[in-house]
Amino acid sequence: MASDTDQEDFSFGEMFEEPAGYLPPPPPSKLVEYTRPSPLDPRTIKINLLGTHPLWGHHLWNASKVFASYIDANPQTVRNKSVLELGAAGALPSMIACAQKARRIVVTDYPDADLLQNIQTTIDLNFPRSPIISVAGHLWGHNIENILELNGNHKYNVLVLCDLVFNHSEHAALMRSVLGLLEKDGRAFVVFTHHRPWLVEQDLKFLERAQSEG
Repeated sequence: MASDTDQEDFSFGEMFEEPAGYLPPPPPSKLVEYTRPSPLDPRTIKINLLGTHPLWGHHLWNASKVFASYIDANPQTVRNKSVLELGAAGALPSMIACAQKARRIVVTDYPDADLLQNIQTTIDLNFPRSPIISVAGHLWGHNIENILELNGNHKYNVLVLCDLVFNHSEHAALMRSVLGLLEKDGRAFVVFTHHRPWLVEQDLKFLERAQSEG
């Protein structure tokens, strides 16, 4: 009888491992500029975007541009108010809120180091050393205590949700965060594009949920 040491090794070892340098490197981050109407100052907002990211943090979504324009046209929306942006990605609305003299701004996204560092880079490009704006990770529907702490343990006057409702499986979790973080008389701005027109009804279910639970 053959001993264990005589038996053939049928393991595949490194057969299916890509050799070093086989896969292309991820695309580098890129800088895009958003131009505000004259004579607003600063006229240009710089947005740093990741080269790619599985959670779509590498896009400057149209909804964020639309809401940025809305804030500039209606500065009272954020002026002297506390503002929280959920799922911020490029964080353009938060940058405009800072320019329009919001009292406190907290920019959040999924607690991923690359996403959060990218947002911090955008903050540093536009409002370096500003004491009124900060970034934090937040998993929708979970712990909100650290987000409240960043606003002096108070809920927020304004919540910004730009292009988030397409993520249908997360509607319930997102609504829990909205209800837990928005003050009683606050306003949540839900701005979105129907990225998949055949799923319009699914997108709108978030608004139906807001009406029934809010």
